[in-house]
Amino acid sequence: MPQYSLSRPGLIFSGFAALVAFALAAYACLPSLRLAFHQREVSGISQAHWVNAHQYDQDWFDAARAGRVDILRALYEAHYPINSRTSQGYTAVILAAYDEQPAALDYLLSIGANPCLGDRNGNTALMGALYKGNTGIARRLLETHCPIDSVNNAGETALSFAALFGRLEFLSTIAGQGADLNHADYKGDTPMDIVLKQGDGNAAMALRKLGARG
Repeated sequence: MPQYSLSRPGLIFSGFAALVAFALAAYACLPSLRLAFHQREVSGISQAHWVNAHQYDQDWFDAARAGRVDILRALYEAHYPINSRTSQGYTAVILAAYDEQPAALDYLLSIGANPCLGDRNGNTALMGALYKGNTGIARRLLETHCPIDSVNNAGETALSFAALFGRLEFLSTIAGQGADLNHADYKGDTPMDIVLKQGDGNAAMALRKLGARG
């Protein structure tokens, strides 16, 4: 292990630079850490103060990912635009769903955030929850009455996601809301086609019981 001393300034500098780089990387990746830096500023916003539309974008999205309802509330009360999107098209609802933050999701829905919006690939919060296997979140989103056959940019629906990722417990619920069991994506594949290509006999049997062709 190198011994740092005043006679070796290069090592001292490189060691310090490594620590700074690590801290910056952690700050960039961890929403909770970023929020710790800004919490006092955000929490101190007056309800009468209208914030610049996108001044607090990072705090808003970090709060959704970290489940910080207090910060979401402070920004909402300062008239922050609740359906704002990241550069990837993610809304706070999508981020809360994907990172499995039920309290944040419930709060966002309670203030009127739109659960039906998709990201830049067209994937909705429900699709993200089904992909991640966040079952409680998916059930909550199925209560929002978004169009059940909304498609992403590949023409896939929530039913397609449930079949593709083996979330068989959701097939009957989604079908019960009127989903098209034989909807074809933009490649021409139905949910049944997808699971047969995967060799998923259980999913195929479940779809057939619900009335899917194939």
